Amino acid sequence: MKKVSWFQITICVGIIGGLLSLLTPYPASFIRALRGIPETKTITISVPTPSPSTEPKPQPISPPPPPPIPQQDLRSFVPLDPIRTLSLPEVQYPPFPPVLPHRPSIGAMLNITELARGLNLKTVVNFEQGTTASHDRKLKSNYQMTLTLNIKQPQALTEKKDLIKINPYLEKIFPHLDSLLKAAKVSPYYGLLYTRKQTEIRKKLTSVQKILDRHNYYDTETILEITHPQSQRKLLWLQSEMDVVSDGSDGDRLATMPEKILNSSFYQPSTSYRWEKKTNTPNPLLKPWENRLASYKESLKKAKKEEKNSLHSKIDHAQRVITELKRYSFLISEYDPFIVVPLGIVNQRGNFSPQFGDYAVVIVGDKLYPAIVGDAGPRYKAGEASIRLAKTINPRSGIYSRPVSDLSVSYLIFPGSAEPTPGPPNYTQLSSRCQELLKEIGGIAPNYKLHQWTDLLAPKPPPAPTQLKTPATSPSSKQTEKPATSEHTPASEPPLPSVPVRPVSA
Repeated sequence: MKKVSWFQITICVGIIGGLLSLLTPYPASFIRALRGIPETKTITISVPTPSPSTEPKPQPISPPPPPPIPQQDLRSFVPLDPIRTLSLPEVQYPPFPPVLPHRPSIGAMLNITELARGLNLKTVVNFEQGTTASHDRKLKSNYQMTLTLNIKQPQALTEKKDLIKINPYLEKIFPHLDSLLKAAKVSPYYGLLYTRKQTEIRKKLTSVQKILDRHNYYDTETILEITHPQSQRKLLWLQSEMDVVSDGSDGDRLATMPEKILNSSFYQPSTSYRWEKKTNTPNPLLKPWENRLASYKESLKKAKKEEKNSLHSKIDHAQRVITELKRYSFLISEYDPFIVVPLGIVNQRGNFSPQFGDYAVVIVGDKLYPAIVGDAGPRYKAGEASIRLAKTINPRSGIYSRPVSDLSVSYLIFPGSAEPTPGPPNYTQLSSRCQELLKEIGGIAPNYKLHQWTDLLAPKPPPAPTQLKTPATSPSSKQTEKPATSEHTPASEPPLPSVPVRPVSA
């Protein structure tokens, strides 16, 4: 047998070692080193783009980067051909016949409802899978509501063209409307009014109570402060709608009132404008309020502890009302033409703040109605008038039916024009004083006149004594006597029905 030399053994070992080294990553690293390729631990695989001549170019898709491949696994890496995926629409199967549910459904329930009071309510209820009732009821977050109310904030009108769109007669009534509005500026009361509205909504929304509806939120178009450049007469112009208020009593002028008012728990016997009583005739609402006070005190004796605080408040209120009814007289909504100004605007220290008893002119269409500032309403509500004024404008109006629903009513209020001594309305003086105040802001066109009110509570003259029959008078004398019974009763002012009862919230 031929002897194998050490040289041959070394050559064999080297060949075997070289073959075994092919199974390791070192040959690949050695080749990259010879070619000048830097050492990397990851490999980026680029997918070739197919030729546009063979098939349409697909939309570029950014696939997620491949995970890094460890160096020791390169030997097992086998490149794969890319597989193109297509996005297919979801298959819509026909609904199955209804079956009884074996568990409550989860997901969102959407319901959109237009409320009768004008709030566009969008509600979304989400039911999610929980654990057990005994466990889930302990966490407040498992049963909670997030409520979002979106409201557009209006801007005050300042331009003549905008006011004319609301009431085209304004340009005809006021020949100098251009110069009058040139000196106008938006009153801070406008921003104050809408701030009060927002406060009222936030307050009610916190406790999920009935909030201010859309109609009453957008009830004021503008509030302008105007100082006439020549006369320096101040004018507060409020552009709004008109709601109805039914309050007030006066034993001196009206000793009796309907039973439904006497027995009503909502009718307010007083107005903010008041004066000292002139006679000893008691207010017709005094006795019902004294009976109410006695009833509260009797209930207090038998009341439980949690009911006593409410009864004490009612007793305090009734005592204050009784004190007022014994001392003062008030306007009566059914008989007196007055307007209501929001609390927070009236009786303030500002130069343009109206005071109770100030004169005002209400313009609806081409009609002008003298009135006075007689009461204060909610801080967040504008545009209210007495039943006498409302029914003269629209005979169908009432406490549940406003005479004017759009924002076409102009309330021209003259701050600082109230008489120094309060008293019952003098209708002759009311018309003449309003005429003078209109002249101080430029006057009205000659073909427009103020409405002439009649005093429905004026004492009737005593009947004429019975006389013997006299010969028939001549036709000329009849013509002179006929206007005496009709000249004080304008055709535009219909007879008033009995006073309705308005709830406190109206």
